[in-house]
Amino acid sequence: MSAPDSLSATTRCLNCNAEINSEYCPSCGQRDLDFKKDWRGLVGEYASSFLNIDGKVPQGIIRLLFLPGAMTAAFLDGKRASQMPPLRLYLFASLIFFLWFNSQQDADLVAPPSLAAADAPPSEQTLSSGNSGAALAAKMQEKFESPEAFLATFNTWLPRVFLLGVPILALATRLVFRKRGYVYLEHVIISMHLQTFLLLWVFLVGFGSDLISVASPEIGNLFWSVFIWWIQLYPVFALRRIFDLTWTKALFTALFLEFIFFVMLAAGVSLVLLISFFWA
Repeated sequence: MSAPDSLSATTRCLNCNAEINSEYCPSCGQRDLDFKKDWRGLVGEYASSFLNIDGKVPQGIIRLLFLPGAMTAAFLDGKRASQMPPLRLYLFASLIFFLWFNSQQDADLVAPPSLAAADAPPSEQTLSSGNSGAALAAKMQEKFESPEAFLATFNTWLPRVFLLGVPILALATRLVFRKRGYVYLEHVIISMHLQTFLLLWVFLVGFGSDLISVASPEIGNLFWSVFIWWIQLYPVFALRRIFDLTWTKALFTALFLEFIFFVMLAAGVSLVLLISFFWA
């Protein structure tokens, strides 16, 4: 007796060897796809897995940019399946931001060495500032003449400073709102969404300004000057929605957290500059 059609069509999953008779394995969830015959399907599957391209990315970005705190509040309320995971969204924003940021850098932006440091004879440098000063001047001249290694090290360490800022800002919001009952991990989500907005907005405004500047540098600069101010107002709206604050409390809390963030960022960038200068 021949087997039924449903059983005769049964195959085995290449991942876990379980019997499958549908498009996806009921045991591990892997799609029954032969990449040798359907390589486009495989590429699409991995692209969708990485970026979660099913409407969540564009919808999530729009909500994050123009509805301050809405995505965060929904996530904290347990509505997670309809959203792109915060860490994935943060990494996506970091990737496109730093790709754009690195493209803005040019060796011409590095200031030339001063005459006192570069052109003065070694004996004069030694007499004026000692051997250590002469060594530092030589090091500076080397960096100015060949900034590639310096910029490469700077670009490597700067994203780590931003990533380190996520738990630090989360700690700040945890201390400010310690009576609200949120656990630290929830504050990490809040911090991650705020910094994701910052990276995306600066990238979009900067990229838009670059495009407009091709036709008119004046309008490009005006575009940047007008729209970059949203990063100052955004935290006020976001904190008010997330923590149900009054406008006054939201304003002063946002100013305090922005102060903490920019102090942390300045310290981090200074540290990155030192690392880039002496290790590159």
